[in-house]
Amino acid sequence: MASSIDLKELHERFYDPRKLMEIYFTPKFSFFDDIIIQMFSNLIKIYASGDVKGDSLIVLSCGHHIYSALPACEYFNEITFASADGKSIQEIQKWLKNEPDAMDYGQTIKEICKLQGCGETWIEKQHMLQTKIKTVLECDVTSRNPLSPVIHPQADCLLLVHCLENLVSDEKSYCEALTNVSSLLKPGGHLVMCATLETTFYMCGDFKFPLFCMDVNFLKDALTKAGYVIEEIHILPRKVDCLYDVTDYKSFIVLKARKCREL
Repeated sequence: MASSIDLKELHERFYDPRKLMEIYFTPKFSFFDDIIIQMFSNLIKIYASGDVKGDSLIVLSCGHHIYSALPACEYFNEITFASADGKSIQEIQKWLKNEPDAMDYGQTIKEICKLQGCGETWIEKQHMLQTKIKTVLECDVTSRNPLSPVIHPQADCLLLVHCLENLVSDEKSYCEALTNVSSLLKPGGHLVMCATLETTFYMCGDFKFPLFCMDVNFLKDALTKAGYVIEEIHILPRKVDCLYDVTDYKSFIVLKARKCREL
């Protein structure tokens, strides 16, 4: 498998946010129920419990999953979104400015709002999300300061969405990246994570991106060693019984963990 440095270069060269959105994150395609309905049903429950809240939320993603912060936006005063992909950052900035050629997240946001019971007011919820996002940055999970050169205050919550497994190549680099991104979270703060389990690749257009293949036992162990106590964990089996030539994941995981110590 490519090194973490090579993976970052691959994303810069071949990652296409619009193709990814079309294949995986729109209601007309098969993966929507797995990735959006299953995943967000559990994210909504995590935030609705009232345990995960505060002044600031940092969202780290491999791509442009800006709507991943939707269930959280009413529980935080400000959101920083950081992506490892420069093209995704450009798309997000267009969306925040409501530019004519911006990507249309409307249908996806509407479906998420339906899960929250507010489908009829999805436009207002979208505006709330846009208002709460104060900063958009590029991130490098292999750096001790993933948001370098910005020195960002530690957040009350860190949300990782299809992030580390997309950007590292092995167990050692995953654990190092987890330590790096954890530096962005206050002690006592919450980590919320959405990730794929036991997957080796995904297609974006004609390009096949490798993924770090991990199982739940490895992830639990990595989180414990990084100073977390896991408070809630949901494993969501794959429902799409086809399209294994597009991506081969076996399940998703959505979890909540509390940071108990600095490393």
